[in-house]
Amino acid sequence: MAKHRSFKIEKFVTGVSSDLLKTYFTRKNVPVADGFVFDRNNIHDFLDGISDEGKRSYIEEELQCINDIADRARGYLEQAKRQYNIAVQDDEPSETTAMRVFLHSEEAFSLAFDFYLYVVYSEKLSHHKFDHNNCNFAEDRVAQLKAAIVQYFKDTGKSEHCDIRYRTNNGKHIVLIAHGDFMKTHLIFKDGKVDIQSFRPAREDMLVFDTRNCVLSVNAGGWSEADKKRYIEIFGNAILGMDQVPEATFNNTLVVLDPIKNGTFSYSGNDNVESVLLTEVKVKCRGTKVIKVTINCGDVRQAFSDLNISMQDAEYVSAKLRFYIKRSGKKAKSITVEIKPPENTKLPEKAEKGIIEAYLHDNGVLLT
Repeated sequence: MAKHRSFKIEKFVTGVSSDLLKTYFTRKNVPVADGFVFDRNNIHDFLDGISDEGKRSYIEEELQCINDIADRARGYLEQAKRQYNIAVQDDEPSETTAMRVFLHSEEAFSLAFDFYLYVVYSEKLSHHKFDHNNCNFAEDRVAQLKAAIVQYFKDTGKSEHCDIRYRTNNGKHIVLIAHGDFMKTHLIFKDGKVDIQSFRPAREDMLVFDTRNCVLSVNAGGWSEADKKRYIEIFGNAILGMDQVPEATFNNTLVVLDPIKNGTFSYSGNDNVESVLLTEVKVKCRGTKVIKVTINCGDVRQAFSDLNISMQDAEYVSAKLRFYIKRSGKKAKSITVEIKPPENTKLPEKAEKGIIEAYLHDNGVLLT
């Protein structure tokens, strides 16, 4: 499960209605004393009082999941609230709304959680453009897509079963795939002695098809090239009706670093962007040996100048740009974007994403 590293149980409990927490723990068969009020000072002692370690760990994981949705997918909480007619109070904290959605039904929370995964996994995608857009997302085609993915993981020995969910959002078709991976073993301490336990790790992948530009974006959790290629082939066959996917679709170039390298990229901003800083580049320098160098600082262009190095003397592998997005009456918001040709970008799925994509497109970095 994707997690947000900044989770603090104290902050979460402060934002959630104590009555809703009582309902949550009651459903988990964890008794709550009459008159008990949850707060940041007693939550740890309360959780420590759950004698079943496995149950306590599961609850802590679940609370973290609810917190992450509240923190990073607030807009999609609103969507779940509207779709399932969930009553809320005016100006209530997002943590309370997330708990309401969780307690309402598994379907409502699944909707919010899937879009939370969409937000998280959209930060690192490979992009693959098809030559035509004869897409067909009819129910039978989506069923064909799901069946082919399940069969692929069975054939590879990674997983007998998959949990595949299909969603749509603003012209994008989203497929989320939870599946197993190859079996692993590790040492455990059980009954006073060391034992060996075998287990099958879980992986979560995502496909996003944008009907506006006919681009399939892929996040394969383990960055398996074989999985990624097979996803593209399955999608092309099931949804686009292609017998064979052209090789160019796997290897086409959708982002380039040439404007950054040759100095044509504008760092001065526009109506929506205050300014842009180049904060990191990874380069290859070729000579008798290939030398890989990472330059990481607040302003890479200034560092090149200080070191008296030409930015055009090396092969650029990737770059990070820090965008300062204008906000009315507030300090500009900084968002860092990673560009790694030929098809990879690490761009946060935030409200400002469209502004950044337009800027990269106008400056010749984003080609779609």
